[in-house]
Amino acid sequence: MSKPPFQHTLYGLRVESDFPLPGALESSTPGPADVLVRRAQNARPVASHVTNVFELTREDDGYVFNFPDGVQVVINRDATTIDVSWPEAFATEYAATYLMNVVMAFVMRVRGHETLHASAALIGGAAVAFIGTSGAGKSTIVAALALRGFNVISEDVVAIIDRGVKFGVVSAHTHVRLWPDVTAFLFGSADALPLIANEEWKRRFDVREHFAQGVFELARIYSIDDRGASAPRVEALDGKDALLELIAASYKSAAPDLTMSPEEFERLGRIARHVPARLVVPNAELATLPAMIDAIVEDLGADLE
Repeated sequence: MSKPPFQHTLYGLRVESDFPLPGALESSTPGPADVLVRRAQNARPVASHVTNVFELTREDDGYVFNFPDGVQVVINRDATTIDVSWPEAFATEYAATYLMNVVMAFVMRVRGHETLHASAALIGGAAVAFIGTSGAGKSTIVAALALRGFNVISEDVVAIIDRGVKFGVVSAHTHVRLWPDVTAFLFGSADALPLIANEEWKRRFDVREHFAQGVFELARIYSIDDRGASAPRVEALDGKDALLELIAASYKSAAPDLTMSPEEFERLGRIARHVPARLVVPNAELATLPAMIDAIVEDLGADLE
């Protein structure tokens, strides 16, 4: 069997694929693949119309993601092969975007790693993660940090390597997805960045020039609050509240049984105990974004001095 033409590095894994994966860096390390991605010619039957963002089912030989537009992703039991099928009308890049975040979050979870609905960046050499509900501004923050010259580690999905009392954050891909209003604020026009796939999707900011490749020790967690404030600020967050925020940010929603294992709960507890956490209270106005970035950098810088 011939070797797949594309060799990537993604979430710390060597990924070989039949087609390019948008934003994944080319692998420069020889060796066997951790994950093989293939285009499947025939999709499995879908039991019912998919009305949610996706439907995930467990089958005897693995797991199946079905997306509303007909894209299907089949993952084997140990998450070493991924078969993707999509309607002929779709471009390859369109279908591949599904892999980069929610599917890979599930793959990392199956392989025994913690995954958070979060974004991460390096500030002053320290790896920090930003957690919060959808729309809280996680991607906006790392995009703004990239424009200031800081390196992005991951966007939307943060995969964590458990090292006991220390935890590593694994770099993902170079694409940060932004809503049109954020794109317009940061770049002067919503059209300044390309669409990810179509008019209903976000814009794509490629941070390749400000991307951190590797595994970095997690130094701080910032949880983005939704209260709003006259001026953005950073507040203390105690261990109990930090644990609740981490549970809410866990990608447990991508698990077939929608439950959290005792092992995961224990791991999140250790993260809450050993990684300092803060609460970021933003202002709803995008014009205050620079002040929020200032507050975060100042808060972290005080500990780095």
